[in-house]
Amino acid sequence: MKKAILYSIMLLIGFASCKKETSIENGSNASGNFTATIDGVKWAASSTKQAASILGGVITITGVSTDNKEINLSIADSVAGTYTLSQTSASLAAYADLDSSNVYAFSSNQGSDTSQAGGTVTVTQIDSIGKTISGTFSFKAWRDIDGRQKNITNGVFTSIPYVTSLPATSAKDTLLASIDGKAFTAINIQAATASGQMTIIGATSDGTQSIGLLLPANAAPGTYTLGAANPSYLGAYTLISGSSSTGFVSSTGSITITANNTSTSRIKGTFQFTALDQTGTAHTIANGVFSIYYGQ
Repeated sequence: MKKAILYSIMLLIGFASCKKETSIENGSNASGNFTATIDGVKWAASSTKQAASILGGVITITGVSTDNKEINLSIADSVAGTYTLSQTSASLAAYADLDSSNVYAFSSNQGSDTSQAGGTVTVTQIDSIGKTISGTFSFKAWRDIDGRQKNITNGVFTSIPYVTSLPATSAKDTLLASIDGKAFTAINIQAATASGQMTIIGATSDGTQSIGLLLPANAAPGTYTLGAANPSYLGAYTLISGSSSTGFVSSTGSITITANNTSTSRIKGTFQFTALDQTGTAHTIANGVFSIYYGQ
């Protein structure tokens, strides 16, 4: 279940990143195609909701269709080649319906064996001059929480623009915290709403560290528990190190919303939580403060 929670947050973060990177980095005329077949139904990412990055030795490709179905590919390397997706591989792929009332994601590393989840991603070209990436993919994605599967085939991404650093966002937006006692200041700060949920993400410019918060879009001022027992309010910490991306989900903690002004689309608050990965490794996120604009 924790994997499903984690990749749900990661997909929503990917949605926020996709929205920001496409509009700022690639411009309104960004070219590129990202298509697949999901359980026999054709899927295509919207031209304004597809993005890629190569950060910390990890390739990430994200696409969201016009009906808010998202595919995310995370490859634990930064060069062209064929990469295996499985329960034990460092690379992974995930799928989620961002409009679904079920916030849990399907991913290639859930399930018990390759009959339930797994596949391959082939990066055929990385154009370092034009800053675009192309390739193919196919995978089965499993969701542990309900034993459901998605079969994703005929995947193609062609000339998707990628970034190698994240742009600084508005000086009016803030996300600060300490991670294991060390100061963290987000340079790239984003917020997005989907299916009644808001995702806030703050990352370093090289993308190697990020803090994410998931909460209801209409959350009223007050203090709420951050933990797996309360999936409407969750915290996440992601770390990229040595071409490996690790996600940590809040097990205990809280978020205090001091203001959520729907007229000005600005939310403010504080947070703190302890985050665990699948092995039980913990990180302490403390003294968190945020003030973020979440409008379009």
